[in-house]
Amino acid sequence: MKPTEQLKAEQASSTIAALENANLWHQQWKDRLRAAVADRETLDPVTITCDDCCKLGKWLYAEGQKTYWDRPEFQELLVNHREFHMLAGAISEIINDQEYELAAQYLSNDAQFVNASEAVSQSIRSLEAVVAT
Repeated sequence: MKPTEQLKAEQASSTIAALENANLWHQQWKDRLRAAVADRETLDPVTITCDDCCKLGKWLYAEGQKTYWDRPEFQELLVNHREFHMLAGAISEIINDQEYELAAQYLSNDAQFVNASEAVSQSIRSLEAVVAT
């Protein structure tokens, strides 16, 4: 294998590992919000709203941006991830306002939040498919 081909293969392998972890990281955010409702915790909506503060966001704005910026699948993931964090931040404000039942409803039944969450997962899978080829 030529050095450039080997570098590209290593980069793809690293990206696939990051994207596989991204689904787990994304699920952890949803679990964290649900736990805050259950435990009546106070959250930091400013940090939650920032799409570059989580592990996936850090990857998106560093390695992902350097390598995949020109890919529509990357752009879609970036937009969907940002929307998810905006909604998660809004829900965290509801939790902080002690509107726990309302927050639980948003986490379970709200079409916008559920769709945003699924869009992130689908975008991760789409970018993974591009990287794997």
